Amino acid sequence: MKSTLFLNGLMESNHMVIIELSGGLGNQMFQYALGQKLKFIGRDVKYDLSFYSNKEQTARKYKLDLFGIKCPVASERDLALMGQGKSFVNRIKQKFPFVQKKLYIENLDKGYEQIVLELDDIYLSGYWQSEQYFYDIRDHILKLYRLPKTVNVDNCNILKDIERENSVSIHIRRGDYLEGKNSDIYGNICTLMYYTNAIKFINNHLKNPKYYIFTNDIKWARERFSGTDMIVVDNKCSDEDYLDMFLMSKCKANIIANSSFSWWGAWLNQSPNKIVISPQRWFNNHNVTDIICNSWIKIPG
Repeated sequence: MKSTLFLNGLMESNHMVIIELSGGLGNQMFQYALGQKLKFIGRDVKYDLSFYSNKEQTARKYKLDLFGIKCPVASERDLALMGQGKSFVNRIKQKFPFVQKKLYIENLDKGYEQIVLELDDIYLSGYWQSEQYFYDIRDHILKLYRLPKTVNVDNCNILKDIERENSVSIHIRRGDYLEGKNSDIYGNICTLMYYTNAIKFINNHLKNPKYYIFTNDIKWARERFSGTDMIVVDNKCSDEDYLDMFLMSKCKANIIANSSFSWWGAWLNQSPNKIVISPQRWFNNHNVTDIICNSWIKIPG
């Protein structure tokens, strides 16, 4: 009798969707936005934050709390019922082949996957980088992702200039994009030629543009972009990098990198006539580009 109850416990369904949160701020925003859509269609949604508890695995931090968001966190029991986590129940569960792991992993070669919105009683692992998952609740997402007001004098002054001018953000992602595996996946897409072509397009479509450059390689940017119409924004506090996203979202136009961080800077931009320039591709190892919104202008590198 006890063994029967134990096995029933292993196979119990909790009828919820658990979404793994991982990566930096931009990816967390995609994952949480998917969860909001699933809630709107009636799912019970919780989030697995265990990625951030393993400091050997990542230096990334959970950052959604800067929006005042309190994620409903999946318990060890919730994770075990999905075949995830490191609990005793889950370790035992792995020994029973007839107990199905309730796991769905994103297929980056498919891009947007409609089936994800039809699943229940499942653990979702992926980045879900497409507005198609949540575009129909855009107003709700915009309210959720209201970035905090700037907290220092330098950013306040930049914001005043951005709101007064025909401001254009340029996001340049270097640093980790130049290293090893990341370079193979993301490198040599947003080349100097890409930015040159994007600036030419903006110059032909926007009167007296002023460019604000956001980058994790200040020295490189200052050596290549100069002039009175080029401002390299130096946010000296890495823990306040979200302020760059906030400032990008206030520009009249955006030239983005193949980075979820500048993607959100552009997507949160509510300027009525905004222009968004994007690279033609996002990855070197996947052809699908559902992350690039239909209204955005693709420029070759």
